[in-house]
Amino acid sequence: MAEANEAYQRGDDARLSKILHEYECSPEAVKGEGPGAELIRVIRRISQARGRLAEIEAEMQEILRSDLHQLKSRVDEAQKHGRDVLKEMVGKVEDQIAQARQRLEHPENSPHA
Repeated sequence: MAEANEAYQRGDDARLSKILHEYECSPEAVKGEGPGAELIRVIRRISQARGRLAEIEAEMQEILRSDLHQLKSRVDEAQKHGRDVLKEMVGKVEDQIAQARQRLEHPENSPHA
């Protein structure tokens, strides 16, 4: 209910519709007792689990495509070969800073002067 209230306050109609759909399709929404009702509840639980697995898979794919994951992969691969990519990156940035300082201190030597 709190999630529905938040979606309502944000005016998020798509999220409200999803919450309503989830409630209507939830195992708890099945009325009655006996094998038939229990079977429907189990089928709905399985459906919920499959839906959540699909969401998790999509989240994992998003993470794998992220810049941070790409950097981690580069670092891990370089470490296998005895390299420290982060240290190399720091060195490059320090070189760029030194070059920028040099240009500021001696603008007459700058190629743009």
